[in-house]
Amino acid sequence: MNLHRWQSLATVLLYMLVIILAVMVVANRHQARQLFSELQQLQKERDQLNANWSRLMLEQSTQLNQVRVEDQAKNVLGMRKPTAENTQVIRE
Repeated sequence: MNLHRWQSLATVLLYMLVIILAVMVVANRHQARQLFSELQQLQKERDQLNANWSRLMLEQSTQLNQVRVEDQAKNVLGMRKPTAENTQVIRE
């Protein structure tokens, strides 16, 4: 009788262990899905930041080119911005 009681207790404990492990597996899969979703979101954000960085680099290059052209116009060609007295408005 005592052996039967231990076997029953061991069977109950094994069932409980199986149920606990099954719940842990489900929880781990859920966490893995959440992490994968977060990874995809972060990759999307990274791609957007890279695109913005490229646009900013292009804009900086354009701005530097405009500064260079203005500098060359002043120093090499001796050009200057017209004053209000030198400006004429033409109307059609």
